[in-house]
Amino acid sequence: MNRIKILRIITRLNIGGPAIHTVLLTAALEDEQFTSRLIAGRIEAKEADMSYLAERFQIEPVYIANMSREIRLAADFRAFREIYRIIKEYKPDIVHTHTAKAGMLGRMAAIIFRVPVIVHTFHGNIFSGYFGKLKTNLFLMIERILARFSSSIIAISKQQRNELLHYRIGREDKITEINLGFQFQNVIPDEEERGKFRERFRVPDHAKLVGIVGRIVPIKNHQLFLEIAEEIVRQCEDVYFAIIGDGELREEIESEISKRNLDRKVFITGFIEDLKPVYADLDLLLLTSNNEGTPVAVIEAMACRKPVLSTRVGGVEDLITDEKSGFYFAPGDKEGFVREIKSWLEQPDHYNEIGEEAYKSVIDRFSAETLIRNMRKHYLELYERYVLQ
Repeated sequence: MNRIKILRIITRLNIGGPAIHTVLLTAALEDEQFTSRLIAGRIEAKEADMSYLAERFQIEPVYIANMSREIRLAADFRAFREIYRIIKEYKPDIVHTHTAKAGMLGRMAAIIFRVPVIVHTFHGNIFSGYFGKLKTNLFLMIERILARFSSSIIAISKQQRNELLHYRIGREDKITEINLGFQFQNVIPDEEERGKFRERFRVPDHAKLVGIVGRIVPIKNHQLFLEIAEEIVRQCEDVYFAIIGDGELREEIESEISKRNLDRKVFITGFIEDLKPVYADLDLLLLTSNNEGTPVAVIEAMACRKPVLSTRVGGVEDLITDEKSGFYFAPGDKEGFVREIKSWLEQPDHYNEIGEEAYKSVIDRFSAETLIRNMRKHYLELYERYVLQ
């Protein structure tokens, strides 16, 4: 049998789970059974670029300059034509799209060319917290139409699968849950990493370090993180707060740190490629988002045995068993976060047990090996159903 040809399309390789996911799968599914190509759009201004990961795996994506996250009709049309041209030339058996813009343009091109198998993965959703009602309803209508022509819709968590069914995006028998996968050896720190991050950012060895990891964008709600930090700094000594990441709101958050007189205890690191030193020195991770898909930072922190306090959004409930492998709160619940942090400061041994439970709950479920095995099986089932029969 000839190798099954997969064309994978993602809106952009910016920092985050979708980029890790697509690069990992593209690299893994290049063997005697599959051959893969990757298409990606361009990074937005002030976004951190993750194309270095493709280079690390010796993948050469085809970059489409006109494909970007923002809606630009003329550019989107040119991107669509370019994707269609690549499909016509490559003649893939499977087109698999990731994230919203790539999902729209890629599936439209695949439908018109009559690609046998069309798959789309929802890494999050844009139906809550991003746009106004009119634009949200338009996107819902588009997703419902595209779902009818898709061979398979992949949700990365049980919560997301339920959400897609709630919004009537795809039939129940078309939606498959496949978790993200990670090469945890790239984030779980060695003993030799300990102390490097603290030394770099002048955090005393005896102090506690609380962090948030991710893009500095509105949906992540770093304002809540600062409100929590302000309250803890006021009540407790020797607790520092690190904002690990970069993004469009960095200057605004830096200004807010100064305005709240938190300069001595709260700092922004910018984008950090190697997270081992970060997780070696971090004591507690917070996630303050208003919306999420399946948050990568939470999975990474849990794999590093770090207690996680999160808002109850997106797939967080699928990751954390409340008060057993972590803690979650209603969005905006500053008091809940502050109360739990103070409890952690008072009885750290209990939270070490929480960290161990967190590690056990994610280390196999979200491994790269599990992802690749599940995706390979799903592709073969779809190929047999839509191509061989």
